[in-house]
Amino acid sequence: MCGIGAFQIVRDEVDPAKVARVLLRLLEVRGKDASGVAWHKGGDTYICKENCAGADLARRLTKDIGTTGIVHTRWATKGSPTIAGNNHPIDAQGIVGVHNGHISNDDDLIKLCVDYKRQAQVDSEAIFALLGHAPKGWTLAQKVEQVQGNASLLWLASHDKSETLHASRLQSSPLVFGQTAKGSIIFASTKAILLETFRRCDLKVDFIHEMVQGTYLQAQGG
Repeated sequence: MCGIGAFQIVRDEVDPAKVARVLLRLLEVRGKDASGVAWHKGGDTYICKENCAGADLARRLTKDIGTTGIVHTRWATKGSPTIAGNNHPIDAQGIVGVHNGHISNDDDLIKLCVDYKRQAQVDSEAIFALLGHAPKGWTLAQKVEQVQGNASLLWLASHDKSETLHASRLQSSPLVFGQTAKGSIIFASTKAILLETFRRCDLKVDFIHEMVQGTYLQAQGG
């Protein structure tokens, strides 16, 4: 079990760094071994992560960040949290992502990747490596069909000027999002955490949607 979250803030509705800090603190209940945030800003992709609890990283996250980002708190299973490459967000050379769940065929997924060398030990790396380095012509559906295990995913494409936020729930692992009337979107692992995030950020949620298994969506500009 890990905690994942994301945000895409529009029209200066709230400080994105505040949303990230709130998510780090609330998602900590789902894992305290490591935590991290990644975001788009000015055409670049930035990552801030440490092998510390979410609340600790939230206190250190004082700088301005971009309006589209992803958040993770880790309950370590495979791969020591003392190795930075095992902690999320994971940079798989073109895809930066966070994962909640467990993958049982990660070694096989890595073997499917083209011109990609495994960077760490964690099973999650294999998913994002395949998303970015699958054989030419593979669709997203073909890629995720290879995954054996439980997974909810949030990811960013590196240096994506469109600042698109990607989300997919494959199976078992929960993922829910809410949106304001202005268009700002927040994702979290559970509805309770999502609602509390909206409350602490002084945002009014317009609707909430729990992603069903086997679905994918992308958000751009809200």
